[in-house]
Amino acid sequence: MSEFAVRALEIHSQYAWDYEWVTRALRFMQQRGLNTLVLHRNDLVDLVVYPGKYFGATREKYASIFERYQDIYQQLYRYTPTRRSGPYQRRAYLKRVLEMARRAGIQVYIENKELYFPEILLEFHPELVKGGTICANEPFWWEFTGVKYREFFEEFPEVAGIIVAPATGESKVSIASNRCTCELCRTTSRRDWFLRLATAMHGPIHAAGRTLVIRDFVFDAKTHEDIAAAMVQLPPDVVISLKNTPHDFYPTFPDNPRIGNIAGHAQWVEYDAMGQYYGWGIGISAMAADYQRRLGLARDRGVSGVIVRTDWESLDGHSAFQTLNFVNLYAFSALANDLAADRTTIYLDWLRDIGWLQPGLDAGQAHAAAAWMQGVLEPTWDIVRRTAYVNDCVFSDSSQLPVSLAHALWLAEKKNSLKEWVPEKAGALATDEANLRAILAEKDEALARVLALQAQAQPGHEGLTALARQSLRDSFDAFVRYVRAFRLVAHAVMLTQRLKQHGADAGFDALLRERLSDLPRLADEFTAFAAATDLNHRIYTLLDPDRLLALHGDLQRQVAN
Repeated sequence: MSEFAVRALEIHSQYAWDYEWVTRALRFMQQRGLNTLVLHRNDLVDLVVYPGKYFGATREKYASIFERYQDIYQQLYRYTPTRRSGPYQRRAYLKRVLEMARRAGIQVYIENKELYFPEILLEFHPELVKGGTICANEPFWWEFTGVKYREFFEEFPEVAGIIVAPATGESKVSIASNRCTCELCRTTSRRDWFLRLATAMHGPIHAAGRTLVIRDFVFDAKTHEDIAAAMVQLPPDVVISLKNTPHDFYPTFPDNPRIGNIAGHAQWVEYDAMGQYYGWGIGISAMAADYQRRLGLARDRGVSGVIVRTDWESLDGHSAFQTLNFVNLYAFSALANDLAADRTTIYLDWLRDIGWLQPGLDAGQAHAAAAWMQGVLEPTWDIVRRTAYVNDCVFSDSSQLPVSLAHALWLAEKKNSLKEWVPEKAGALATDEANLRAILAEKDEALARVLALQAQAQPGHEGLTALARQSLRDSFDAFVRYVRAFRLVAHAVMLTQRLKQHGADAGFDALLRERLSDLPRLADEFTAFAAATDLNHRIYTLLDPDRLLALHGDLQRQVAN
């Protein structure tokens, strides 16, 4: 018996609308024992419904989008011609994906963020804008939400449910980012807003016999409390989905304390395989050990569903399927089915499926090659945690280098604050001599470890194909460059902060000057690397020399002042 009833694979924006990619994902899911496909795009529902009511569709019942179109095509062309044919074109795509999933025995959920809407509604309902700002509390939104989801499930009864994040501020309208100051907004609490949105969605979803899943996706403890207060008032058939950590997919952060602590609701927990915050697979990071521990906690706390995402909506053209982090999908799939799954077998399955084993190997030889690869990749997370994090604090811009002193500290201490969840980390970035030396040493250790691992990977293994050995060498070459960049940046930022906070210190002044002079030199190296190689374009996104030069200019100004 599987560990979890729902074992889901999530794909985002670009890939959610790529038929060949979805077909590949479904094939992988069948092979690896996953049973739920999640298509994630913030405005996905709005892409496939009009909704017809606001353009003149007045019949009580419509058999399909084309019957609605009979009544509204002229109004659509008049008010929003670029959307006129879009929904019915995209409907055909989604219908086909749902049919492919049905054949594979896989259910499909749609994931989005709310509120989203077609902009023409602001013209139809001018009361939605007050003082130049969209009001999050106008009652029209709750009517619109119900209309939208009723139309959606009339068109797509095959969809198993909707997963929604109402509290992120990443939607067009949310109380989390509301800037309206009208009387309604001043007197409506965030928890009341969350409840109204969830209630407006739940009605038509429940009526369609489908499931509403609310994502507890927040950025601070106060919003955690607000959405939690709303959740306890939701009907019992609403599922609550939590990230495995309380804020985002930061593996250095503690377990989400709400896992297992939402009475009366089924719970799902979300994980990441691509590595939005741990190197994108360019900074290689094998997460099987982390998955095993966190999935075990989820199981023990009564979680019924787990989701792994393969990509990130803000990074088109990049997926866990395309890097060595692909092994994370194998690990997650195996462990979601059996927490005692053998890790070497996970590597063996992965190597066999991607064609990296030499033809003709016997079972023992294949196992030896898998064990060797496991020995190379499993230490990578401990390197990445010492690279893109500083004393466990997020020190990257979604794995990318910070571009200024203030940017780095804002990322670590405000936007992605660890001390919000672990108070004893309040001094994690202190620049007293002892803590500063520990931070510098952490980065030195990351570089020493990745160089040792690169030397281990360099000769390859006789059981691997020539292509596999070369791909491994190329991957570790980029990995080493990534670690070197973060080591230099973290040193330069923290040494500059030390200077600003404590004044000139002969013990660190020389090292700061050295690190500042190293930044443009490394930028030149990255420019030459890009000119001489032809690798995945996202490698050059992470190793962007202009980021280094922007940081260098900022730190030079900070030192001068």
